[in-house]
Amino acid sequence: MRSALRSRLAVALITCGVFTFVLGKLFDKASRSKCTGYHSGGVIDKNVRRERSLAVTTKDSDRVDEKQCDKQFIKYIPSVLEQKWSAEIKRVQSNDQAWSVGCELVNQNVTQMQELVSAIERYAKEPVSANLASSETSAFEYRDSCTGEHSLIHIEPLVSFLRHPLALCSTNAAHILDKSYLVVPHNNEIVSDNSRKWLFDAGASTYDTGAGGASQSWFVNTYRARGIEFDRIIGWEAAKTEPSNQWDSVPADVKRKTSWFNIPVTTGVGDADNPLTYIQHLTKPEDFVVFKLDIDTPMVEIALVKQLMADSTLQELVDEFYFEHHVSGSPMQWHGWGDLRNSEAEFSTLSESYELFTFLREHGVRAHSWV
Repeated sequence: MRSALRSRLAVALITCGVFTFVLGKLFDKASRSKCTGYHSGGVIDKNVRRERSLAVTTKDSDRVDEKQCDKQFIKYIPSVLEQKWSAEIKRVQSNDQAWSVGCELVNQNVTQMQELVSAIERYAKEPVSANLASSETSAFEYRDSCTGEHSLIHIEPLVSFLRHPLALCSTNAAHILDKSYLVVPHNNEIVSDNSRKWLFDAGASTYDTGAGGASQSWFVNTYRARGIEFDRIIGWEAAKTEPSNQWDSVPADVKRKTSWFNIPVTTGVGDADNPLTYIQHLTKPEDFVVFKLDIDTPMVEIALVKQLMADSTLQELVDEFYFEHHVSGSPMQWHGWGDLRNSEAEFSTLSESYELFTFLREHGVRAHSWV
């Protein structure tokens, strides 16, 4: 009896076990099928999302890279004519009012000087046909950060007493205030479409006047003619000036983006009235920054220039630097500057001026000798 009961119980247990096992298998299969379907779908969904995310990220990255494409400075290439003058300037610099020795060298190279001036004038009107590569202009070599292509952007060479190459010495000499020798770049050469364009003018005088000719209006009009429109203009003028003398002549479109401080600049690093402080805090490396310095006070000017020379971050920010360097050894002492033979400022001779401008150019700053 017990044996038969145990047998039936065993069969029942086995049957139940088999049934449970089969159900478990079916449930597990369904469960695994559902779960696998979920996880598989989830993985696919995640993979798709990840790929889409990567694609979006890549596109965003490409877009960021495209925005950040810029011209990376490689080196400065002085022309043969500039190299000649750099080698000779210590010999020819003089406080002689006629600047006889220097003028002799000018006249020895007068044909090259004339061809140089003609090429620069053509470039101002039509850069493609000017063919500056075959002229005596110096150049900056850049590399496009996106394409890797190299290009040359030209600049006037450092020659004579750092004014117009034909000023003072030659027959039919150019005027000492003639700015036509300055090689101002065209927008497609050096300016990114996405960059902000800044002008900082220390020694701004008023908009359409100045001891050496207008400063603010010259920059606005000259760069505009090259397709470069300044987004912001900030100027300083130490000489007490009736506000209307500045603002009455400023065109409305320029006035809206101009700040003009009728106070002297200061030289302390980080000072609120130091133009370099403004440049550091307001601009970015991708911006196009023009800085002009001409305040007729050598000690202050050189303090600011030394800060620029010592700070690689500032050198990366400043694209174009215009500086009238007041030094001995130049005939400009007898044409407006006054006698600077006893100047206590550093870099106080014409040959040291060559060194200063060369240093800045070799560090990527397009440094121009201003008038």
